[in-house]
Amino acid sequence: MKLNKVKCISVLLIALFLGPLPLARGENYQFQYFSDPKSRDKYVPFSDYIPRIRMHNFTHPHFLEDYYQLYGMKLYYNENSLRKNIRMLKIALNCNFRHPHYALVKVSSEKEYLKYRKLMFMHINLLIMRSYMRIAVRYDRIKLHFYDRDFAREISDSLDIADRKYRAAIPYWKEAKRLAHEASHIKITTDLGNMESERFRIINGKTNFARIIATHLQKVAEKKRKLKNYLASAQ
Repeated sequence: MKLNKVKCISVLLIALFLGPLPLARGENYQFQYFSDPKSRDKYVPFSDYIPRIRMHNFTHPHFLEDYYQLYGMKLYYNENSLRKNIRMLKIALNCNFRHPHYALVKVSSEKEYLKYRKLMFMHINLLIMRSYMRIAVRYDRIKLHFYDRDFAREISDSLDIADRKYRAAIPYWKEAKRLAHEASHIKITTDLGNMESERFRIINGKTNFARIIATHLQKVAEKKRKLKNYLASAQ
């Protein structure tokens, strides 16, 4: 009786150490793709267990629209948020568009899809431009006061950064304006209502960021000259 117990314990220990015994038929049905309909009915491929919503292309940003949808502006944003948005939108400009079936709005023809792409490019360029301008404003000064002469050098360095960011916004405005005029040649109205309004204001001159940026740069230059005079008088 004791001998039988010892044998049972030995068998159990061997089973625990060696793990489960291999199947008599070593067939990896779950990892195979079956072209034979009979096999498919009997054995389901592992890929069929993956839901469509978890497909790689839909769970990772790949397309322009994916990166565009990562753009976000909080009520209280900081420079890091702006830089992150600029990075995502710049990546978007270098990505392919989704298949027309998965566009952000319904498109019914090739011309409509062409206008959709031009409006998306226009809008993304405008968002990058505005983000650069928002960073520039954080380093700019609305007005210089007499007591600013004590911090003239630091304020001058800050204005240098503002000047660079204003200038960084200019190419994106030019590109947005070019795309707005190109989109206007396609006489179809898309469901991108806000972008269509942006396009209309640009081609009619109601939105002119070239003038706005030029005004900011001129004021920055005037403030820098004033600070330079402060520094010269302090010597």
